[in-house]
Amino acid sequence: MQQEIDNAYIVRTKAVSGCFSMFMLMFGITFTPLFFTRSAQLMESGLLLPLMFVLEFLILIPLYYLFFRKRDGLGKGTLSAKWFVILFGAILIIQFLLPAMLGMRKTEAWVMTQVSLHNYAFWLTNLSLIFLVPVYEEIVFRGCLFNAFQYWFNDKVWATSLVVSTLFALMHTQYADIRTLLMLFLISQVLIVARVKSKGLLMPVTLHILMNATVIGIQYGVQVLLSSG
Repeated sequence: MQQEIDNAYIVRTKAVSGCFSMFMLMFGITFTPLFFTRSAQLMESGLLLPLMFVLEFLILIPLYYLFFRKRDGLGKGTLSAKWFVILFGAILIIQFLLPAMLGMRKTEAWVMTQVSLHNYAFWLTNLSLIFLVPVYEEIVFRGCLFNAFQYWFNDKVWATSLVVSTLFALMHTQYADIRTLLMLFLISQVLIVARVKSKGLLMPVTLHILMNATVIGIQYGVQVLLSSG
């Protein structure tokens, strides 16, 4: 009996270590552009970020399908229309009402840079932000990392959500305003609710995609109006 318990503990510990390794791998890939011989030219042309996004996607997604998609909470789950509408409404409040409440009058410089790109750099960057980044970020943060910390915190969802959301916010180093990091923390909390309620990743992934598409679309529209005026 004791041997069976020990074996089960070893198996689960290895599984959790594998989940955390996905986060560390994504973190490591983030710095790979620094080692590109033409990183300065790629950054200047606006191609460095989409290259990194595609690289992360091509590495992390196959690993997910091979090792993680059948694990508890890492499958599709169920997509509830009621909860989807409620949670997307919460995301819209955080994205568009909270900044005014916090006195944020200027859009982050990084966001304006992305919607100001030209030609293929604009499309590669923003389509990646809409369709690629949300998929692997949800797999890593609301999927693998959530599972790992939930195990370490003895299934305490509230403690797990606090740590995962903090890491999610801090990983977005392109933002300079602490209030933006607070917004990211809250967005992560909403996406965690989606993950817990749906018992899977389809709902948080879909919410994340729709959020990015909405924010980028509105920012681009504002940019076009300002430039034409």
